[in-house]
Amino acid sequence: MTESTKFVSYDLLKSGQNYDDLYAILKSFPVHHKVTESFWMVNTSLTPKELRSKLLTCLDDNDRLFVINYASGSNSAWHNSIENFKNDLVCEDL
Repeated sequence: MTESTKFVSYDLLKSGQNYDDLYAILKSFPVHHKVTESFWMVNTSLTPKELRSKLLTCLDDNDRLFVINYASGSNSAWHNSIENFKNDLVCEDL
């Protein structure tokens, strides 16, 4: 499978927990960007289900996780993201 952009959103519901392992996995992809506090974009050949399974190893049972494939040809728009990422992901700042 070829690489594509995946959106990852999560709610980490236990205060005081250490989620460094989650962040390490997200940062392990050559192209990764933190868009907001709990929303990332990563380029990977993993399917959304495979990426979800990988990330679940770092989450508590009550945490929430959403992974979606950014389909080629889709449009998106944003404002004031944490990182500037428009040059290396499969999407554009409209």
